[in-house]
Amino acid sequence: GALYDPAFLRVVSPLYDMHMGCENMGPLLYSLVRFLKPKRVLEIGAGLTSIFLLQALVDNEKEEEAMRRMRGGEGGCKCEGVEWSVDGYFEEKGAGGKEAMLHIVDNMEHEATTAHLVMDAAKTLGISRHLNVVVADCYELEPGAFGDEELDFVWLDGISTDERFEGLYKKYWKNLKCGGHAAVHSTLTNTTSKAWLSKIHSERSAEASKVAVDFHVKIYDPEETDLETLAGNILGSPKVGGGGCEGNVEFTGKYRLEEVGYGIKKLVLAATADSVEAGENTAEIIAEIWEADIQSVDVEETRQNSFTIMQKREGYIENTYSWSP
Repeated sequence: GALYDPAFLRVVSPLYDMHMGCENMGPLLYSLVRFLKPKRVLEIGAGLTSIFLLQALVDNEKEEEAMRRMRGGEGGCKCEGVEWSVDGYFEEKGAGGKEAMLHIVDNMEHEATTAHLVMDAAKTLGISRHLNVVVADCYELEPGAFGDEELDFVWLDGISTDERFEGLYKKYWKNLKCGGHAAVHSTLTNTTSKAWLSKIHSERSAEASKVAVDFHVKIYDPEETDLETLAGNILGSPKVGGGGCEGNVEFTGKYRLEEVGYGIKKLVLAATADSVEAGENTAEIIAEIWEADIQSVDVEETRQNSFTIMQKREGYIENTYSWSP
């Protein structure tokens, strides 16, 4: 595909900004779209990743067209005499199917944004007909703005730190087709998105009498920090005992050190909670303790080096395209 074309990389390079933390997400999203073969893709938060998504859609269509030609030719789509082109796939897509489309939503207001460069880059690459740009606040826009069709793939970029994110995710999850995928950027590097993920995990095991909760505290001088003392300072704080946690959250006494990256590590405190709300409340209290009473080192923001992808599988049946064992 065009991902390996130097001309493509030259056009894409001006869209890179280190503050966005998407230098690795672009190629990864390109590969995901090439694997999953979605037709209708939505991106909330435009920039570097937009062109990778768009090019993947275009390369998928070129691949599909080439396979249709091969299927109609004398040799067919065969490898050593074995058919590797699946009838069911092409029957689902249909010869007269709609073109792939990338819908992007961005208010163009982020101070480090490169979203405004996406349209020009798409025109330069000759792939702008597959692009629909909506300049708007994603929290004020309804999914119906992209038509009545269900979405195959949703990429939510850099907004998981907003307290309104959970509602936004649920809104677009409803518009995602069964079997479709939703990917969220920077889910393990901030307290808001970590609480959201913990809530999703706990909802999956709502039958359990207790919800497992991990509380994460960043450490910038792991060589000098005594973990036992740090854990004791947090758990022994009057804010934990008197801040609504007692009776709802029970710390196991276990803790561990995990690598975050860029020289930063984190202390993870293991606990159980009676409810998701109790866990979220305690997470806020621990964050407050850390910021106000313990943390005294100012460190530059690290890159957003994580993402989460989920598939909508309510009643979903995976297609089987091979009789091979």
